Amino acid sequence: MARKKSLISLGLITGLAALTFITSATQWLVRNLGSSSQYDSLLSSILIILCIFFWYKETRSFPWFPASSFWKISCYLMGIIVFILLIINILNQPVSKITGQARSLFEVMDVIVFGPIAEELVFRGVMWSIFKRLAQNSHGRVVTLIGTSLLFGVEHLGYWALSYWPLPPAAMMHALLMVGAGAFFAALRLASRSLLAPIAVHMLANGAILLTQ
Repeated sequence: MARKKSLISLGLITGLAALTFITSATQWLVRNLGSSSQYDSLLSSILIILCIFFWYKETRSFPWFPASSFWKISCYLMGIIVFILLIINILNQPVSKITGQARSLFEVMDVIVFGPIAEELVFRGVMWSIFKRLAQNSHGRVVTLIGTSLLFGVEHLGYWALSYWPLPPAAMMHALLMVGAGAFFAALRLASRSLLAPIAVHMLANGAILLTQ
């Protein structure tokens, strides 16, 4: 019995390691299966969303929508703002800080819409469920919040690695900032008891950040 539990824990930890870089690894795979193009990041995000959707249909491991009226109205209002930011950024064509190139329509859609959905499904969805299973004690929430936030920061090193190796100092600073962002999204996940709230705020944050680029 103890050996079985150890094997399950090892499998879950291996799953966490794989999920940490699933987005950048999928982008690399899509890029190398075809020709490098402006569609790579968007296609990889859609692929991840579809895979997790089919997994979710079997497991129902996390709540999508908030139960309280406050969070429902908040998500609705944020959705309107996200739509406005999406239109502005599509017209503005912001420059990527990693590649130094202007973002296309599809890249802007990925950064503001599909990317946040994919990342939140991975970190505040699947990974959140794994951490909860590994940390079945009184400190489970804290461990889950800290663990998913740290790995969210590490994940962004994978994006940099697609364009730069060895990683520049800017990549490390970006990763540290993303740990803080991950903690904020995780706090929203706990407060709203849903995935929609962190997705909406993640979209809003990405849309606002692109305006400054």
